[in-house]
Formats: sequence, C-alpha cells, structure tokens
Amino acid sequence: MTGFGGSGPIPLSGSTETQQAAIIAPSTRAKGAKPEEIYRAWLEIAEHRIGAEQVLVGGYTVQPGEAAAASGGLSSVLAFFDGLAEQLFTRLTDVGELSNYMAGDARRWRELMRAARQRSAAAKDAPRYHQLTRALAVAEFLASEPIANAEREEFALTDIGADLSDDKRSVEVSANFLTRLAAPKATPNIAICLRDANGDVCGERVFAAPLTEAKGECHELFVKTLAAERDIANVEVSLTRRAAG
Repeated sequence: MTGFGGSGPIPLSGSTETQQAAIIAPSTRAKGAKPEEIYRAWLEIAEHRIGAEQVLVGGYTVQPGEAAAASGGLSSVLAFFDGLAEQLFTRLTDVGELSNYMAGDARRWRELMRAARQRSAAAKDAPRYHQLTRALAVAEFLASEPIANAEREEFALTDIGADLSDDKRSVEVSANFLTRLAAPKATPNIAICLRDANGDVCGERVFAAPLTEAKGECHELFVKTLAAERDIANVEVSLTRRAAG
C-alpha cells in the first residue's frame, strides 16, 4: 500500500522491469458494509472455518484448471475474504476499524493461505488460484493493522521511493512522513513488505516512524533498508498500528 493506503507496486530504482498486477477491478456501484456487520458474518461461518483450516493444514493444493467452488468450508472462507476485496482496497469500508475486530484471525488465515498459494504455483492460471490470491491479499491487509480512514487525514507517506540493490536482495525505502494534527498524538508505524515475481512475500518488517508523537504539520524523512529471502519484484509501504519490530 502506498501513500494514503492505495495499493500498487513502487517503481524500483535499479530494476529493469515493473510488474503490474491488479487485485480488483473497482465498480462504480459498490457499497461498503459496516465493519461490525462484516465481523458478524465472519462469526457466522465459524463451522466452515474449522473445516477449511483442516483442509489447508492438510496440505491442500490448487489443481490446474480448478474452478472457484461455490460450496464447502474452504470455499466459504475464500469467498468471505474475496468478497471484501473491492470495498477494503477502495476504503469503502474502514479497513482500520475492521482490523480492530479481526486482525488476529486475519494473521492466522494469512499464514495458511500463503502456504497454500506457494504450494499451488503450478496452477497459477486456475480460477481457484486467482480467488486464493485475492482472498490472501485481503487477509494480509487486515493483518497489517492499517490506520483508520479518519487518521488518513492526519498522517501520510508521500514521495515514496525504493532503491533496489544490484543483487535484488535488498532495498532502501525512503519517504516523507507527513502529519496534520490539531493536537498532540502518537504516530503510527511504517510497514514495509517485499514481494517476489510470483507475488509471494519475501521480506517484511514494521519500523517506527521518525516521530513518536507529533502536533501540527510536520515533515520528516524516513529511510530504511530491508533485506529479502528472494529477488525483489515489488515493494509495499503502509502506515500501521502494529508494533515496530
């Protein structure tokens, strides 16, 4: 996520390619549900979640050509996350508030779906794989504990840049950390997520903001370097309420 929470890869200095991948195609008719309504729907599929977790822990792998099934425990869970993609990534629903309800659950499902997606790389053209990818993106977004919509008027990251190393295994991220505050307030932290050419996470960390507390309009330079397990293709930077470390 870049800037005020939009998604998309940051151009990498030193990279010969820029990978473009759309998670969603926004609709002009979309309406966002209230976070408490979404959480209630999540609770209502508790039995499906038990079965889905067993399937994923058991090593479920998407098969080439597999359709996005309409029924079953795993299908219910994937459909739940997949169905939230548009309203969360376009902020029609306050993702920060929803994350307050279910960040812990989202972290658990993020790990399960990440493993399933990596096992399923050979079936990357299957409809089920695309559904899994969108569902995972939503779980990752909720697990990242992004700031709420109201805070996006108070804090922002601008002029984000990423300087890729020659071996593509580390990147220096820089940004202008901006605050617009009427009264003193604790600042959010800054999350950096690195992805490889397949879209899988190959490095991630949360860093403290340049200021722990701010008032009024401030501009502070943020510069951090993060290493990766595999070659870096995309870099995502976002403001988060997760603890640094």
